[in-house]
Amino acid sequence: MAASKREIMPIFTRKPKKSFDLFVVRPSKYDEEGYVVRYLKGVLPSNTLSVLAALAQEAFDSGRLGPDVETRVHILDDVVQEIDVKRLRKRFIGPNRRAAVCLAGVQTNQFPRATDLARRFKDAGFETLIGGFHVSGAIALSETMPPECQALIDAGVTLVKGEVEDCFGDILEDAYHGRLKPFYDIVNKPDIDKAPIPLIDPIYQKHFAYPRMGTIDASRGCPFDCSFCTIINVQGRKMRCRSAEKIAQQVEANFKRHRIDYYFFTDDNFARNKNRDAILDALIDLRENKGVAINFMMQVDTKAWRIPGFVDRASRAGCSQVFIGIESLNAANLEAADKTQNSVDDFGQMIDAWHQGGIACHGTLIIGFPHDTPESVAADVERLKQLGPDQCSFFMLTPLPGSVDHVRNQRNGVWMDPDYNNFDSYHETMRLPNFAPGQWQETYWKAWASFYSFENMRAILRRCNERTYWGIFKNFMWYRNALREGIHPMITGLWRLRPRTDRRPGFAVEGRLRHALRRWREGWQTVRAFVALFFELEELWLQTRLKGETTSPGYLAALRDKLGENVQSLSKSITTQAAGVRDAIGDRTASAREWINESASGVSQRFRAGFDRLQRTREESINLGNNLRGRLARLLVRWNNAGRRGAIQSRAHLRSYWSALGSWVRRGRLIRVAAETPRIMYNFCRDVRLSVTFFVYFLHELTCE
Repeated sequence: MAASKREIMPIFTRKPKKSFDLFVVRPSKYDEEGYVVRYLKGVLPSNTLSVLAALAQEAFDSGRLGPDVETRVHILDDVVQEIDVKRLRKRFIGPNRRAAVCLAGVQTNQFPRATDLARRFKDAGFETLIGGFHVSGAIALSETMPPECQALIDAGVTLVKGEVEDCFGDILEDAYHGRLKPFYDIVNKPDIDKAPIPLIDPIYQKHFAYPRMGTIDASRGCPFDCSFCTIINVQGRKMRCRSAEKIAQQVEANFKRHRIDYYFFTDDNFARNKNRDAILDALIDLRENKGVAINFMMQVDTKAWRIPGFVDRASRAGCSQVFIGIESLNAANLEAADKTQNSVDDFGQMIDAWHQGGIACHGTLIIGFPHDTPESVAADVERLKQLGPDQCSFFMLTPLPGSVDHVRNQRNGVWMDPDYNNFDSYHETMRLPNFAPGQWQETYWKAWASFYSFENMRAILRRCNERTYWGIFKNFMWYRNALREGIHPMITGLWRLRPRTDRRPGFAVEGRLRHALRRWREGWQTVRAFVALFFELEELWLQTRLKGETTSPGYLAALRDKLGENVQSLSKSITTQAAGVRDAIGDRTASAREWINESASGVSQRFRAGFDRLQRTREESINLGNNLRGRLARLLVRWNNAGRRGAIQSRAHLRSYWSALGSWVRRGRLIRVAAETPRIMYNFCRDVRLSVTFFVYFLHELTCE
């Protein structure tokens, strides 16, 4: 009997399954009060997270950790997701359960937050690594290990310098076996064409205001030599590029699988990508021959418009916006920054050339160069407005570790802010001779306010074309909201969150009641600000909607067709998924049906009847989708026509009336108010009609690119 048991026991004894989970994390930064900068919805997804997720998945799929190890990759973005280290430890650390954390793409202003997270994860038992521009840049241009980096090594955190495409699998294997080195110094620049294209994670995408936006780094490196830039000292001056074929294949797959229809090509300078023409031609082929109509924005230099055929090819490929480093309108400042490739006299022609291609022009201006003064900056902003870019992002000159400026300041003994949390391009991190303390930042915010004044936004929208109107309009909403918060737009999102207990070391954790009262006040202020912004944008729309091609019947037809295409795409997706479910059910239950038919014909008949009902439900869902498409299209056209009649081009008369009504109420003139009842109702209905019309218009465009 005992022998029999010994023979049977191995059949029922299973070897415990091993698991290894990798968390790829983008850290956020802290605000002035020590709270994590976090939002309900983000705006720009991280390309670095997508790159590392693809590399990790490729390494895991190769089976290098062994057939008995279950592997998973998780993306965590501190800007839009809560990171609860204790909860993650309970779930992923234990017997036969191992996990590693890669704090990826860490910029200098994110380094303090990344340091805090790295220490927490390490103390919780996670194998912890940190890399990115700060680590790579600071170490590359330092004679010794920077003290903030050495402190992490001393805490048991692994530092990774350089690009990991050629060795990420080895690093992950080291992490799994608990043998990570303190420091990986990766000198060689990888051939990124051999690496997988950045991965689209549908769960991660849902955390962003526009979840159908993807990112791809089609190339890395930059041939120029700007003194304030870290790119050349981290990714090098030699351009390394992905092939057009691989990019086109991934774009098509993402479009069909995840409905990704807008991309940010994160290349520092797409115009100097040797494969640019092939990539654009491939995108043109997708648009014109395969129905994969994606749009994208890209970064280029100020000379890119002179490349023969480049603007037209980019336009046909779906480029909606170019991001151009103008940096300064003062030639002396450009020379001081070693950006001599920029020619101030060409800026006007450059902007006009992109506009002729139907592409919006987004310039950048850096404030804090040697020849800048409060007066000269104000004059430069006025001149920039006359040149006519559709958008502009302003930055305060920041001596980032990894740049020539930072090395030069260290050698010359120039004071620099010791708190890297402030190295975010909107804090004073140096003392400038032409600005009193605080004046530099004041000048910076005045530049934002001047460029994004109602008058300049109106002028921009009145001269832009039909293709770029709503894209620029939506960005105005984003930027105006960011200016209200006093945070750079490229860091912000929608609806600020402040987790009570996750605060920077050195700041006390508030009590529950006090924090709840704070959040209630902030929430109320945010709601009021959103309402004010809504009416400001509505006024902006009313004053610009009837200009140029935006009022043409063709625009309405295109809008109606676009809605129809969106709903049709959704209907096809539902049909495909329903068919897939049906096929899966058919495949997986074939044997079960066979057994049922043989043993119980009655059960089999009921099963077939249920399957027939499933088929009818699928057909009804398709019909419902078609009906919904028609109804929404007709409704939108009615609202569009109502909004385009031109009866009202401003809410000024309504604002004036509501202001007078409020004055009567405050002065106690209730009889006058009662006598105004018919006019109150009439103006209320007009105001509601205007607001609803604008809301329908804006809501539709907000979900389209």
